[in-house]
Formats: sequence, C-alpha cells, structure tokens
Amino acid sequence: RMPLAIVKKQVSDLPFNFKLDDSTAMSPQMKLSNFADVVVGARISKSGQATPTSGDFTGQSAPLKSSSSAVSLMIDSVQP
Repeated sequence: RMPLAIVKKQVSDLPFNFKLDDSTAMSPQMKLSNFADVVVGARISKSGQATPTSGDFTGQSAPLKSSSSAVSLMIDSVQP
C-alpha cells in the first residue's frame, strides 16, 4: 500500500495532534480528497529512514472515512 500523505515527527514529539489533508499529500495526483476511505498508520523508525525495516514500531487504524475528524492511534506492533 502506498502512503497518500505523511507527517514526519520525532519520538520526543509524542503524543501530538496533526491534520492530514491535501496539503500533506505525497503526490498532487493522489490527494486525500480523492479517496472516500483511508487507513491512518504510524511508524517509529529505528534507523530514521523512510523505508520500513525490521524492528520498527508501528500502529494503524481500521479503515475510516477520509472526512473523519479525530483518530487515536496506538503504536503497538513491531515490524517483522
């Protein structure tokens, strides 16, 4: 699955509030407003790199409407 939008933060910023919208889109052709449903995910990278690696901590929401106004994520899994 390709990310539609990203917000990069440091672990020291947790917890934090953020807004995902068309301004955070990774590509002008893949705007969040083009999708009815999305999955919100988070990853704490051990290496600091964008590519997921073994040992990174992750969490993701169930599918939700892209118009949702509040989502709480639990980072509770480890990348195999």
